Amino acid sequence: MARWRSVDATRSGWPRRVAQRAAAALLVVASLTVAARSDEPASLQFARHGNAVATLDRAALRQIQAPRVVRVFEPYEEAEARFDALPLPTILDHVYGPSWRDEEELLFTCRDGYQPMVPVQRVLEHAAWLAVDRPGAHGFTIDKVESGRRQRIDLSPAYLVWENLDDAQIREEGDYGWPYQVIGVDLVRARDRFPRVAPPATAPADVQAGFRSFRVHCSRCHTVNGDGGQIGPELNGPVPSVVVRDADWLRRWIEDPSAIVPTARMPRLNPALADRDAVIDEILAYLRAMAAAPAAGPRAEADRR
Repeated sequence: MARWRSVDATRSGWPRRVAQRAAAALLVVASLTVAARSDEPASLQFARHGNAVATLDRAALRQIQAPRVVRVFEPYEEAEARFDALPLPTILDHVYGPSWRDEEELLFTCRDGYQPMVPVQRVLEHAAWLAVDRPGAHGFTIDKVESGRRQRIDLSPAYLVWENLDDAQIREEGDYGWPYQVIGVDLVRARDRFPRVAPPATAPADVQAGFRSFRVHCSRCHTVNGDGGQIGPELNGPVPSVVVRDADWLRRWIEDPSAIVPTARMPRLNPALADRDAVIDEILAYLRAMAAAPAAGPRAEADRR
């Protein structure tokens, strides 16, 4: 994920900082690395249904429980890796008490607007850890192919990892549920948090399945009717993606964007995913259904102009 920062123009000396950051960005591109930034947020904001609950910096996280070394198969590097990490359920118990287990989803917010949602049930059924360091490595980083180039990516302040060496389901799902540079955690209900993404309740089974697959594989980067992640483009407005491109092109794009655009930032749909072709069909069915639904969000505003 690329890192973008907003600039507070009310602070004195901001033009100098803008110029300094621009120069630093050029150096980053030249070296093909993304190094850790000391001025990036170092704390996590915890909320419940959008209401703030707690703020914990990395020192406070370490006081909850001493980190331990966790071995995982790192999906971005596609190799085994070790991280200093704390069990996510322990952190959630500390912040929310046991009631978080009765919630529906965990919404993670990263520094650039990347917003994946992970079902609470997944955390209850599998071993999730919040990593805060990577011992023996080049800082708290991973080497990741992005936009056709391998880059060193800073993970701070936290990286959600899963014990997947012996967990076939988590291993098969690739990088789903592995957000890094996490700065926010919110307990949410999917239809409350992103109401404009949900298809009509009367939509057929393949559309509902496509909605579930879209939430897992696509909504962390893309918006539909303005709801979702902020990295990729809006897929349903003002001209829906299924109108701009035909089904064959969209299928090839989802299968492997780099086969069409070698420097594409979007990753291919996980090749190890079971019933991968059916998942793509369902995602396309969902997008077609949303394009045909009454306009909402950005589409509705464009139609009113």
